[in-house]
Amino acid sequence: MKPKRVSIPPVSDRWSWHWLAIAVVCLVFIWGRWSVPLAGWLAPVFLLRFMRTQKVLWGYLLVLLVLVVTTVITWMGITDPIICGFVGFLASLAFLIDRLLAPRLKGFAATLVLPLAMTAIDFFIYNNNPAAGSIGSWAYTQNGNLVLMQLVSITGIWGVTFITAWFASVVNWAWESLFAWSEIRRGVAIYGGVLLIILVFGSLRLALSTPQAGTVRIHGFITLEQDPETLIPNLTELIKTDLEAFRRTTVPMYDPLIEGTVREARAGAQIIVWPEVAAIGLPEDIDALIVRSQQVALAENIYLVMGVGILFPEEQRDEKRLILIDPSGKVVFNHLKYADGGVPLSKVELQVVDTPYGRLSGVLCLDLDYTGIVNQAGRKGVDILFAPSMEGEPEQALWHVRFAPFRAIENGFSLVRLTAGGISLATDPYGQLLSYMDYFKADQRVMVTQVPTQRVPTIYAAVGDLFGWLSVVGFVFITGWAIFRGRRPSTEETHHAAD
Repeated sequence: MKPKRVSIPPVSDRWSWHWLAIAVVCLVFIWGRWSVPLAGWLAPVFLLRFMRTQKVLWGYLLVLLVLVVTTVITWMGITDPIICGFVGFLASLAFLIDRLLAPRLKGFAATLVLPLAMTAIDFFIYNNNPAAGSIGSWAYTQNGNLVLMQLVSITGIWGVTFITAWFASVVNWAWESLFAWSEIRRGVAIYGGVLLIILVFGSLRLALSTPQAGTVRIHGFITLEQDPETLIPNLTELIKTDLEAFRRTTVPMYDPLIEGTVREARAGAQIIVWPEVAAIGLPEDIDALIVRSQQVALAENIYLVMGVGILFPEEQRDEKRLILIDPSGKVVFNHLKYADGGVPLSKVELQVVDTPYGRLSGVLCLDLDYTGIVNQAGRKGVDILFAPSMEGEPEQALWHVRFAPFRAIENGFSLVRLTAGGISLATDPYGQLLSYMDYFKADQRVMVTQVPTQRVPTIYAAVGDLFGWLSVVGFVFITGWAIFRGRRPSTEETHHAAD
């Protein structure tokens, strides 16, 4: 007998609560401290299955609760619980939208509701979000899946969100058809074909990623001994109460930076990198340090990437800057960190400089999470992007660094991220690891790497967030189709699956 279709929720399923439990386990391994790419595929499958076996309000409230609680737990100690809860809430909306709209559409077309909804939400919320950039995007669940990550060289992170969410809705569509091959084979072939193309593309891109001609020797070193998470607040408080004590604390920190720069230059470095706010001080003290650094760059014939923090006590503000000095001793760019609100995002213009080692640019720490702005580096043909950073806790360090390789793959540049209080790494334009250093485990905090000096052109660098906008258009279209032209479920069409 031909199986009955059960595509109109709520679907009867005595295993419903088991699917929710499996989803909870998967969700623990997609965020925060633990990251297993497979969990990012499976969690939506079982959340969607549970949602479709429940009445709308009850099912949604439980899915919302699960997403909020698991996000807070797995991000605990990494960021504010309110932010965690908001990320969980945003993720839940796509499942609610699917539950309301998918039953109104016929056949395989209904599988597009969840991926379009999830991608549109991801794009609108996490594309240059002033508060946190792209942090929270579902695409980051696939960190470590280097073959799939190559997709972002075409679509940006939005394509990764789409293909993983689409998998969940295709599996559920087949599930509700009782996996009757005669009914699902065409849809499975469509999705399977798309996924196969993506995986073949990623595999070939990595397999054919022959080493680029020409590399530059880059040394990054960290002299900071005090916990970065407490150092800045302590100095900020000290400058309010005792200016001279503040200077007695900060100025002596400059000598090890100069000495370390000379040491690494004589060890063969062609470019030397300091972490974010490696030097902190009053404007006149930082100016004096820059002059000393210019003299060292000239004497040692190096490029020097400096991360400095400048405090203005009278104005009660601070600036975090990235300064690049060339071998002639000239400051060739001076970047103000925009992730701290130092400059409106609409006015951010990344600076670039042409050198014998390719075109260079740089950002600071959280700046790297703003996909639309970092895309400027891709459009401007940057070969190497520097991203000096500062973290605080080991949990935060392990979590945040996972986002960095996505930017390299998207825009085709090599990336050097030297991090005080966290994980330092360098990748090639394919996101492949060139070097790695754990601040909390390294005996000598020096990272040495040979970095390619030529970029790899990408489609994303040229078209930017086109796929994100297309997903938004697609979501609007399918919503309108479901509401005004789609089939409304009727009692005659509603069937329940046998136990």
